[in-house]
Amino acid sequence: MNIQRNLKHQITHWSITGSDGFGGSTFGTPVVYMGRWEDTVEQYRNRKNEETVSHSVVYLLTDVQIGDYLALGDYTATASPVTLNSTSTIARTVEQQHRTTDLANLIALRKVFL
Repeated sequence: MNIQRNLKHQITHWSITGSDGFGGSTFGTPVVYMGRWEDTVEQYRNRKNEETVSHSVVYLLTDVQIGDYLALGDYTATASPVTLNSTSTIARTVEQQHRTTDLANLIALRKVFL
């Protein structure tokens, strides 16, 4: 099965690179990946092993880190997802990620909870 054909959404990813010294974060250059974004409520266990529910679930072929930000669409011109959140578009924080490989162990799909 070809997973890539189902990944039709542009997903912008901002990785956290450090602290800004004022309680906020600094971010790396935003990158766009092809993925699948679903605004859905789904139960999962967060990094504190507490049961919680998602706002969205994103499927990617690339690893992201807990705490990074994702947004639906191409926002590579926006250096900070915090700035983006002041508009009508919302960048969400990565809360958890699960990795699953195909039977041949060739393709790894990440299910990212936001």
